Amino acid sequence: MSEQLKRQFTQRIIELQQRIDSIHKDFAGGRDADWAEQAGERENDEVLNALESEAKVEIQQLSNAIMRIDNGHYGICQQCGDEIAEQRLAVQPAALTCIQCAQ
Repeated sequence: MSEQLKRQFTQRIIELQQRIDSIHKDFAGGRDADWAEQAGERENDEVLNALESEAKVEIQQLSNAIMRIDNGHYGICQQCGDEIAEQRLAVQPAALTCIQCAQ
């Protein structure tokens, strides 16, 4: 099971990195000379920056989850030491705490 999770997390990291690469290519494409177009592009840039930031956070969380799998601590609450429910991990695979400690 843990090897399967690591493969899933690694695949997701690859997808997120590809998204980041696409965002960087879009930024490198230059901007339109028209002022009205530039305003729209700036709005688009803000959205792309937010997507990139979210992707980087998720990559870090998944990388940390892989490390926890490797050292035998995946699925263990970092606050109370109890197991994190499978339902919680299914929804939030990189969860660090059980639902009680998260509240």
